[in-house]
Amino acid sequence: MSKQLELFEVLSAKEEQQKSDALNRIIKSHKRRMDLTQRKKNILLENGFVEGTHFVVEESIENENVDYSIGYGFDNTRKNFTDKIDIYYGDCYLILKEFSVKTNSIKDRKLTFDLSALSIPESNSKLNCWKLQNFSSRFIKPTTMLNKLIEANQQADYARLAYNKTTSIIEHTINKYKTLYPNADVVQGTGYRSTPSSYYEWKTVIVTFKSGSSITLRLGNEKDKEYISESKDAVVNKMSLTEMMNHFNNQA
Repeated sequence: MSKQLELFEVLSAKEEQQKSDALNRIIKSHKRRMDLTQRKKNILLENGFVEGTHFVVEESIENENVDYSIGYGFDNTRKNFTDKIDIYYGDCYLILKEFSVKTNSIKDRKLTFDLSALSIPESNSKLNCWKLQNFSSRFIKPTTMLNKLIEANQQADYARLAYNKTTSIIEHTINKYKTLYPNADVVQGTGYRSTPSSYYEWKTVIVTFKSGSSITLRLGNEKDKEYISESKDAVVNKMSLTEMMNHFNNQA
């Protein structure tokens, strides 16, 4: 059990040194974190990253209480202390742009990254960003990381353009068939293809008539380029075998 330092309890010279060492270790750890943030920033700037575009530094220093101790619990020599020191909060983050379908907007996401061991010159240090490197732990050159970041951010722009184009085609197609067939129910749908290793889906427009028959249209890359993906003839489906055979036999 640890014991709380009694008020006005006098520490021995050895304990005073242990207390000082323990507190200094905490102070130095925050100094190292602050230095690491600056080191990350310098490496990025030296390799073509632009602050505010490719990365951001967020940091603050707060004077707060820290709890620490000396001694050991097994021999009942542990003593606990609380002191105020400058606490460093912060890091250097890569800025990843992500497209949100929900809001139809591109948002910035802050990504943490790690540095390899200190290199000489320091600009040769390598980086690892787990998220940006598809969950790889390999360290790569800063210039390679910059290219990956730029490509990922371009994908967000492409995703937004593609989404808005598809949305425009869907709206146009729905209005087109509502006008052509005002008594039909015209709605947006979703088609999909699934395999053991992949899943892919696409938007469709479904036109359902009063008879229950329906046509599912798959959209093209431009307006008015839709084509039939699936059709359902409710009248034929209700026919007996003989009626269906005669129906097909009488087709021109």
